[in-house]
Amino acid sequence: MRNEYPLSYHHGGRPLETARVVRPRTLAALAQDRALGDLDPAQVCFIDTETTGLAGGTGTHVFLVGVGSFSGDHFVVDQYFMEDYDREPALLEALDDALDGFCAVVTFNGRAFDLPLLGMRAVLARRRLPLAALVHLDLLPLARRLWGPLLPSCRLAALEEGVLGEHRVGDIPGHEIPGVYFRYLRDRDASPLATVFTHNRQDVLSMVSLLGRLAEEYEAHLQVQGPAACTWAPAPSTGDDHPSPLGLYGLGRLYQSTGCEPAAASCYRAALALGLPEPFASRAARECVRLLRRLGRRAEVIDLCCTLADGPPPDVWALVELAKELEHGARDYARALSVVDRALGLTDPDGPGPPGPPRHTEGLRLDLLRRRARLERRRRRSDPHTA
Repeated sequence: MRNEYPLSYHHGGRPLETARVVRPRTLAALAQDRALGDLDPAQVCFIDTETTGLAGGTGTHVFLVGVGSFSGDHFVVDQYFMEDYDREPALLEALDDALDGFCAVVTFNGRAFDLPLLGMRAVLARRRLPLAALVHLDLLPLARRLWGPLLPSCRLAALEEGVLGEHRVGDIPGHEIPGVYFRYLRDRDASPLATVFTHNRQDVLSMVSLLGRLAEEYEAHLQVQGPAACTWAPAPSTGDDHPSPLGLYGLGRLYQSTGCEPAAASCYRAALALGLPEPFASRAARECVRLLRRLGRRAEVIDLCCTLADGPPPDVWALVELAKELEHGARDYARALSVVDRALGLTDPDGPGPPGPPRHTEGLRLDLLRRRARLERRRRRSDPHTA
């Protein structure tokens, strides 16, 4: 079955053309494969499967495969259906022919489910299926990094509603689809399968819209100076349009996963400055410090650690990182000593301050005491007149 949609067709609040004009370098960054940087989007297909079970394994069959691609001024969705189990070789042969000419495939959770299952069915049927040779872009892990902090779930249906603003009407739940196919095999009434075909087409269209939205978010305010250099800057403040701390945190995770470490560090710092809630704030702080240190931006490490250490509440982890940077980077042993003394005061079980979190163990105090002794020795060597 074939369905064609003009590029102006809106799904998920944007025309399908949004994904058609995604920059190849963005596709390559999202997939972490440079091969996509030289591809025409027409060489990229979108695949979604409907199966007889959700657990996988040799007992699970693929009975419907939707393959979407850009062709001229249309987006085309071809659907391949297995009328019965003995028609599986024919389905795989048709899919093999359909994939000819494509160099990359986009899926949603395809790395864990769709592609391994198709590969296994091809092996069992002793058929060739060139999926392993295609560059693969799985949208699920990218969506989890970007929108996971904002949404309770990153299932495709949840992303449709929470990100794309798409609300399906009369859709069949995914867990009911195997039962519909089994009833068709039993009574040969194909009419209930219409909702399954529609569900499959909607999944393919949602992947197209999701790729366009991911690319938009990724490219927003991103300036690329070279293959390994990129920066990010917030948009100018306009009216009531305030950036979301959780949104910036997710964007930082997306940039970090694609190697844009300067942009990731900028997003983390911006999210922390806007009041990122816990536990995301602790994660962002640690990743930001690690990235800034890798980038050699030691002054920013000190500045960020000073801010985090002052709290509220005071952060012993930030004090330890600040002491490390002052000792090994700035070689300011006197100031590092004062920072270590402050951390020791916060971790003292008999001290006046509130009890610390679980990581403030006796082992941490021993590490701090060893660090203090080493700093004392280094300070005396660097300044013989120090008492």
